Amino acid sequence: METATRSLRRLAASLFVLVTLASLASGTAQADLSPRQLYQGLLKTAPASSLPPALRGSKTRSARLSAGSRSHHAVGAVEIGNAQALVGFLVFPTRALALADLKAFPPDKGPNKVITNRPTGFPRPAYLIHAVGNGYEAVYLVFILDNLLVNSWTYGTKGSEKKLIAIVERDALWAKNRALSVMRNGS
Repeated sequence: METATRSLRRLAASLFVLVTLASLASGTAQADLSPRQLYQGLLKTAPASSLPPALRGSKTRSARLSAGSRSHHAVGAVEIGNAQALVGFLVFPTRALALADLKAFPPDKGPNKVITNRPTGFPRPAYLIHAVGNGYEAVYLVFILDNLLVNSWTYGTKGSEKKLIAIVERDALWAKNRALSVMRNGS
C-alpha cells in the first residue's frame, strides 16, 4: 500500500509539473479576466521604475481603434509611449480574433521587411520588422499573446538598425511581461 501511495504521489507531482510547464510554454497566463477587465488593467499606468530606458517618461493612454480592428471586435487599444518609442496593446475578445486582425494587416506590407518570424522569447506568431524611409529607420516587434496583439516600435537615423533592434526587443519583452502581470493579477 505504501509503495502504491508513493507511486501515486510521484505521478501527481509529475502531472502538476507537466501542466505547469505546458501553461508557461504556451504563453498563456490569463486569469479569469474578461477582455474589458484586461483592457482596463493595461490602462493603469505601470510603475515608472519598471519601464525600460527607451520608454522612460512615457504616458499610458487609450488609443483610437482602426476600422479594421473594430471589424474584428477589438475591445480597446492601449499605448505606452513617448517621442522615441511606443508599445501598443490591442485587446480582442478571443485569440482567434486577434489572429484574424494580424492576418488582415500583415506586417510585411509596403516598406516593411520581416527580419525574422521567430524572435527569441516571444509567443507565436511573432515578427521582427524593419522599414526604411525618408532618411530614417523603424523597427517593430509584433506578437500575439492570448487575445492581445502586442506591438513595440522605435525609430532612428539611417544606419542604426542594430541599436533599434535591441531597443525594440527590450521594450517588447517588457510589454510581454507587463501583459502577463495584468493577466495574472488584474493590474
